[in-house]
Formats: sequence, structure tokens, C-alpha cells
Amino acid sequence: MIVTDATSHKVSSWNRQTYQRLKLALSLNLRRQIFVAVCDDLSLRNRLASQLHQELEISLNSEDFSSQSYPKLVSINLNLSDPNPVAQMIQWLTQNPPSCHINNPPRFQILGVELLTRQTPNVQRLFLKNLRKIERYLPHLEVSLLLWLPRPWLHNIEQSAPEFWQWHTGIFEFEGEPTPLPPVGIYKPESSANVSDVRELEETTVSFQEDLRSLLDGDLVETGDLTFNRDEDNINWQNQLLGERAISTHSILSDSLNGYPSEIGDESFGDNFTISQLDRNDFIPVIEDNSVISELGEDNLNSEISNPYSIYQFLRDELAPGISDEEIGADSDGDELYHSAADREIGDNSAITKSYTANLDNELVLDNELVSPGDAYLQLGDRYRQAIEGGDVSEENLSIAIQAYELALQSLDNFAPQAPNILNDLGNLYWMLSRYSHNNGHRSSYLEQGIQAYQIALTKIVAEDVPQIYAMIQNNLGAAYGDLSRYQEPVDSLELSIRAYQEALRYRSAENDLIKYAATQNNLGTAYWYLAQHQAPVENLHQAITAYAEALCYYTTESEKMNWAMIQNNLGTAYWNLAQYEQPQMWLELAVLAYKDALSYRTHDSAPAACAATENNLGTAYWHLADRCQDLPERRLEYLQQCIVAYDNAMALVEKLAENNPPISVNFDVIATRNNLGLAHYQLATEAEFALETEVKSAHLAAALLQQVKSCLAATPQSDVYQTALSYLIQTIRTFYQQQGITGQNFALSKVPGKLLPEILPRL
Repeated sequence: MIVTDATSHKVSSWNRQTYQRLKLALSLNLRRQIFVAVCDDLSLRNRLASQLHQELEISLNSEDFSSQSYPKLVSINLNLSDPNPVAQMIQWLTQNPPSCHINNPPRFQILGVELLTRQTPNVQRLFLKNLRKIERYLPHLEVSLLLWLPRPWLHNIEQSAPEFWQWHTGIFEFEGEPTPLPPVGIYKPESSANVSDVRELEETTVSFQEDLRSLLDGDLVETGDLTFNRDEDNINWQNQLLGERAISTHSILSDSLNGYPSEIGDESFGDNFTISQLDRNDFIPVIEDNSVISELGEDNLNSEISNPYSIYQFLRDELAPGISDEEIGADSDGDELYHSAADREIGDNSAITKSYTANLDNELVLDNELVSPGDAYLQLGDRYRQAIEGGDVSEENLSIAIQAYELALQSLDNFAPQAPNILNDLGNLYWMLSRYSHNNGHRSSYLEQGIQAYQIALTKIVAEDVPQIYAMIQNNLGAAYGDLSRYQEPVDSLELSIRAYQEALRYRSAENDLIKYAATQNNLGTAYWYLAQHQAPVENLHQAITAYAEALCYYTTESEKMNWAMIQNNLGTAYWNLAQYEQPQMWLELAVLAYKDALSYRTHDSAPAACAATENNLGTAYWHLADRCQDLPERRLEYLQQCIVAYDNAMALVEKLAENNPPISVNFDVIATRNNLGLAHYQLATEAEFALETEVKSAHLAAALLQQVKSCLAATPQSDVYQTALSYLIQTIRTFYQQQGITGQNFALSKVPGKLLPEILPRL
């Protein structure tokens, strides 16, 4: 088979050319045009859209000073509740009518179509329906439209909205570029360590299970309509926290444990994570967590929050299955939740080792001491919280701890001193529960409930009286808002996250708590970084860098070397991101230095997964430095060689970790990194300015082919990732033919697995 077309493909150079064509098209001031820009890389899309906005304003204002105050390009985020781009443009023009002096109406760029993927099918159909109506409105409008789309939506619109598609003027396709991992916060929600009950429980010598049985088998109390607020308003605690629209813990757990269909997976929420494995920290910023998450249990918690007895019924069955209701004196119909000690008959073979009675005031005798129902619930919650913090984390345990604390809060006075600490721990538990759910809607609901718990806790303390507790809760609140930004209203949530971190830092100084101060600064930097992906990138990235630099001042390489390395990695990513907007050479070189500093402590032996992530980031920084040196071939060659070394190191660690039993995963896209590595080899093999020997070029081309084959085999067939890898592979096979003729092409095809050939051969 003879290949008749061969192309040299340099991703970033292609993107620059495409961008210039798009900018020129918009600068022509043509009316009633529809341009479609296709980009699957959200970070790249945001940079391009921001750069387009800024450069069009500068170039057009220099030509027409009479209309400087009127925008030339208007950016609009798609309204997900009513996705109608034309209606949004008309609304903007109605609110901002151009004056008679404006000769050229603005152009509009619509962002956010990719978010429709998370919406219901009805909303998606509504969007397509609105696009099909374009022919009604466009002839009457003087404006032009630039619609940013990911590739899946491009194909969907072509097929499902042909009326819109026939009006489009031009299409501009951008290719993904290597990007580093986003920066992260420290995974450790700050728990209330000063709860007296916890300290007392830690001193007991009785086993965990026996203590629970002494609480559970007593069928504690009939709580009735207990309320958290005992004032005249009598506000029910549970309603105050959960709200009318909250999803019950039980109903969500039932869905998730019984095969509830989950949405598109999110790699940042793995099955387990730990503070000791810093590579797992590279998933997502926000809450710091000490806990090791275990596998989800198979059993479902068949209890409702509103039924305080059911939690004990469930636990009694789990922990003391040999004890029947009759043996503990419960009525067969379960109407009475407790009896006096005289009514109970417990046989010699009973597992109960402690005696207790209920008095007329609904108190219990536990270990010869009177215990109120609220204290009993609180002890139960503390027990489970201790187990969770010790590593026994499961969705079931989290749910039980949450219910116990909520029931304890119902029996507390509104101004009880322990309430803020309990509320903080409750917020932490809801956050952890959000990490367990495989459904984005449930995650969002849990986070909202956690946020409400933190907010209520803040209303019950005075910051000046308890600055440490206040700062702790504000830090956790900022972390929860950071997580929530992934599922709804990202800009608003991130701004609230930043505000909470800043408030925490008002009462958390480096002099009083150096490590926590540095951790909050790191979290603040991460929140600014994420906000920069949505608005004011340069300003927010500078703020992120300032926060990271401040955190580094207080982490020492002697005592906190892994956290120091993590923040260096974060700082490198912020430098890289800023290089996309200003002074690219300087910021990219700083990024390289930061990543190298991180690798001084993130080594192959001490933290292999974290080391792989930073090596991946370092390779990406070198790749972009090489792309900036088009006129300096020697330096470009050096940067590409360094890029290959870093990517090779990352891939070697990935393969080594995969051999562990069980395998250890990494938190970056291995397929994307393989594609990047193949691309770097491909550039060395094809770009004439490097003047490499023929054998060296052939070796680089063979290395590119190997990485692309591995990418295709690892990707899900027919996925966008697979199609991208397959395109690179076909391109490399064509280049083999171009450089070595039929012999080269046959060699390349011999290295391709047979199952890929049916898709490759027709496209050659």
C-alpha cells in the first residue's frame, strides 16, 4: 500500500496558526457570521478565549477611538437552565444598546457548552432545539457569533441541528497541548481534637465493640420530637442543617450501594487516598484529610435519620447478632425503645458486660454513671469518628457517625459549648461522604450539607474568643466550597472559598500555628489558581503565586519536606499557567526550577507516584519551552531532549507502580502523557532544523510509534482519547513511508497489533 499524503504535525504551531486565522476572521467586522471553534482542552480554550478578547480590544480600539467604551467582543457563559445563545445575545444587546456612533456591532463568543454534558437529556435537547431556530433570528441581527465546542458536541450539532450548521461560516479546530496537573491543597480536614468525650473514651480499656454494645443494646431512649434549638422558635436541628431540598443520607446510600447508575467518572475521586501518599494529593485542592478510605461495603444501611432507634437496631444486629429482642427486653412490635433494668432478662451467654437503667428523666446508667441521651449519641458519634480517623472509613461508618452527631445535636441546648466542634466534625464527615459518591448530584448535596454545618458552627462562636476554632472551621469551609466548585457555579463557589481562607488567615498566624498557617496559604493559592481558569487569569495567578510563596516560607525541608515539595509542584504549575499569558520564557524557566526543586524530595524511592506526577509536569514545561524557541534550533533540541527524559522517567515509574500487588495508580492521564512523549520523539524525527543523523531520526520515529501504539491499546475504543491516539499513530506511519518508503511503512505496520489494522489501513 502506498501512502500518498504525509503531513508534519506540530500541535502548538498548528494552534497558533489556527488562532491567527480565527482572530483575522473576527477582525473583518463581517455581520451575521457564525464561527465554530473546537477545543477539547478546557484550559487551552480558556486561554485562547481570554487572549482573543484582549487582543481584539487592543487592535480595534487603536483604529476607532470614538467607540472605546463599547466592547468589540462579548464573552457569555451559556445559561444552563435555558441554553439559548441567540436569546442571551439579544438580552445583552437590549441591556447595552449601541449608540448611533457605533459603526460595528460587537461579536459574541459563547462559552460553557461542555457543561451541558452534565445536564439532563431534556436540557440538552432544548439547546439543540434553540440552535435549530437560528434561521429565524440571524437575518435580523447585525452581530456575529463564535461558538466554542468540544468535539462530541460538534458532531452532535452537525447531526441534530442541521439548520444551525448550514449557517456556519467557518470552523477552527484546536488540538490539545501538554498541560501539567492542577495544583492541590492538603488533604486533611481539621477535626475538633478538644472534645472531652473523645479524650475520655480514648482512656478506656474496654474494647471498641464492647463499648458500642453497652450503648446499643440498651435501646437508649425514645427521643420524640427533639430539637436542636430550645428557644421559643424551636427550630428543628435536622431541618436547619439539611434544608427542604436535601437528599436523605439513607436514600443516597441505597442508590449507591445498589447499583445506582453513576455519571461520567471523575478520576480525582479515587477509591482510596491518604496524606502519606502525596501522589494522591495531586487530584484536587481543598480539604485536608488524614483518613485512609477503604472499599465500599456491600451492605446497605437500612435506617432513616429521622428514626433514632433504627441506627441502634442496625448496629446491634451487626455487632451483637446473637442477642434477640426478647433477650434485651424489647417488645415484639418495637414500640417501646427501652424498659427498666428490672424488666430485662439477660442470660449468662449475653454479650452485654455492663449494666444500665433508664430513669424517669430519660437518662441512662452507663458504667455506674448517669448518661443523658445526648451524651450517649455523642459518644457513639465520637467512637465512629475515631474509627474513621484511624483508617476504618466506609460509607456505612460515615453515615452512622453523621446520624449519631445529628441526634446528639437535637438534644443539646442551642448555646452548648461543644456544639461548634460537633458541627465542624459533622461538616467533615459530610465532605468525606461526598468523596464516596459516584453521582455528581449526590456529591453536591453532601457538600452543601457539610457547608451548612460549618456555617451554623460559625454562628455559635465569637472569633475573638476562640480564634483557633474559628480559623479551623473557616479553613474547612473554604475547602468544601472548593470541592463544590467542581459541580455547580464554579466562580461563585471559588470566590466563597477564597473568602473563607482569607478569613481563616485573619485568626491563624504563623507565630501561633506555623504548619496550619502554611497549609491554609497553600489552599488559598490553589483556590486562586482554579478561579484563574474562569476569570481574570493574570490577576488570580499572581495571587496564587503570592500565596504559594508565603506557604513555602514556613515549610522547612527538614521537618515538612514532602509538603514543601508539594507546594513547589503547585508553584511550578502556577508559573506554567502564567506563561500562557505573559513573559512566557521567564515563567516557564521558573516553572522548570520549581519542578526540579520538588523532585529533590519527591524521589523514585520516597514517593514514586508523586515523583511521576512532577516528572510529567516537568516534561510539559520543557515541551512548551521548546515550542517557544522556534528560531533557536540548538536550544529547542536541548529542551525537547530534556522533555523526553522527564516523560520517560514518568512512564518508567507508572509501569513500575503497575507491577505492585495491588497496583498503585497515578493521578494523571497516562495516555495523554504517552501521546506527549510520542509527539516529542516525532518532532525530533521530522524537523529538519535539528540536522540529526538518519539513524537517530529513525530511532525517534520508532519511539514515537511505540508510545502511540501503547496509547491506542490503553484507551477505550471509539473514545475521543482513542481517536486522538489513533490519529497520531496514522500520522507516524505516514511519516515512515515519507522517510523510508514502502520498507519503512511495512516496518511500522509490523509493530501495530492486528486488532488496530482494520481501522488504520482504510485511512492510509
